[in-house]
Amino acid sequence: MNNALLALTISLLFGIGTFLILRRDMMKVIIGFGIVSHAINLYIVASGVFSEGTLVPILEHHQAVHGLDQGLVVADNITSGIIGPITTNPYTDFVDPLVQALVLTAIVIGLATTAFILTLAYRINEEYGTIDVRELRRLWG
Repeated sequence: MNNALLALTISLLFGIGTFLILRRDMMKVIIGFGIVSHAINLYIVASGVFSEGTLVPILEHHQAVHGLDQGLVVADNITSGIIGPITTNPYTDFVDPLVQALVLTAIVIGLATTAFILTLAYRINEEYGTIDVRELRRLWG
């Protein structure tokens, strides 16, 4: 994907989410937090893409054996900046699986948090009869 299009999408989602967070209706605020959360997750996943075919986090066995003949470095070397297998072969873009695991965890936590906030909004609506933030501020004193 084009980096400019990806940056535009992330910034657009972040802007829409921020706009909704600043609204008076509590439901719009909750939706805004969800959109900002998705924008942050998209940003984190986009940062884990290795372009130009220089970094390959996981190789299959036949790729590793074939790559040994063509300069594949298998051992980690932190001082040289080698954190995983690196090859000069023309592979396509890969995504770091650690970043994907972190974002998957963030999605699950975001879902649980959203469910909790929706439950709180429902209880506030039952108790006070409104979910307008200014009206609630007036009722609370």
